[in-house]
Amino acid sequence: MAATAASDVTDGPVLSFINKRIRGLRKKYNRIVQMEESIAQGKPINNEQEETLKTKPSIIAAIDELEKLRQPLSSVVVEEVNLAIQRHQVSTAQPTETKDPEENNTNNDLESQYDLVVDDLLKLLYFGSMFDVKSQNDFTATMLTKIHERGCCLTYDYVTDDDANDLLGERDLDLISMLGGFLISRPVDSSLSHKNALQRCIEHAKLWLSKSDQPIGANSAVTYAQLREKLNKIMASDYFTTTPEMKAPVEVAAAASGNYGSFQVHESVVPVQVEGSVGHYQQEVKTRFTCDN
Repeated sequence: MAATAASDVTDGPVLSFINKRIRGLRKKYNRIVQMEESIAQGKPINNEQEETLKTKPSIIAAIDELEKLRQPLSSVVVEEVNLAIQRHQVSTAQPTETKDPEENNTNNDLESQYDLVVDDLLKLLYFGSMFDVKSQNDFTATMLTKIHERGCCLTYDYVTDDDANDLLGERDLDLISMLGGFLISRPVDSSLSHKNALQRCIEHAKLWLSKSDQPIGANSAVTYAQLREKLNKIMASDYFTTTPEMKAPVEVAAAASGNYGSFQVHESVVPVQVEGSVGHYQQEVKTRFTCDN
């Protein structure tokens, strides 16, 4: 791990990205090889594993292509760095130009328009969330899907990330969900009016967009910028481009019986409370999920 980190520093961000991508593809290739060995030993595989086996040629081709690009990219990066240095030297040698007041006014106008767009969009999201009433069945299905999505997100990160010290955790997903709630809803225990609560939502949105180093909440040490890095990590993972499949309990049990590629089955009990105009409903949702790759 230390050698990999040292190599990343030496290679720079571009080559480090290429190297990390190659390592991720090789991991997938090794998993496919292990699946093929399992098949040779007479072990059954599921449909998702069969689909994974079909990707072997494309993975081999991708590894080969990235290996071929690595050296040319290294040369191009050096040239780009030298060009950037030359441009910087030229720009610093030129006298500083006085900014046109009209240009400043234009920038201020654009910033004001940007703020208006954010305000207008959050109004819809805020009241859309406020007035969203689902049936008990729809609410239960939503909870099952969200639990499944959390498990798949963490599983993909665990399988594809080479850095064991930078893995996503349940706490990261909780914080992303919490900040998402800050952007579109009034806290349940809040005495703020809708007007003041919506203004708080707008403030959170602007801090998020500006990648602020302020904590996301009074009881949290995590900043907007740090949480943005976690979300970017999710957006860059295979989870973002793969559609997880909900499984029935029987399928989950079969997947957990020893087939390669199936991860541990988790059982979660989630208290669900639905508040409506007629009455209150409360139930416990028990779900099982699994992610195969």
